[in-house]
Amino acid sequence: MLEQDGKIMVVALVLAVILAGIGIAMFFIDYRLRKAEKKLKEIQENKKVK
Repeated sequence: MLEQDGKIMVVALVLAVILAGIGIAMFFIDYRLRKAEKKLKEIQENKKVK
């Protein structure tokens, strides 16, 4: 059914692109979250010192 005219390859390619996009988005969200946590920790440390 889907094997006709290489349609299965198109479906596989679309799924791969979607999964890659989700992975990249998660990587950038993780990067920004770590950066925010580090900044928050620095702020909390500065309040303890003062």
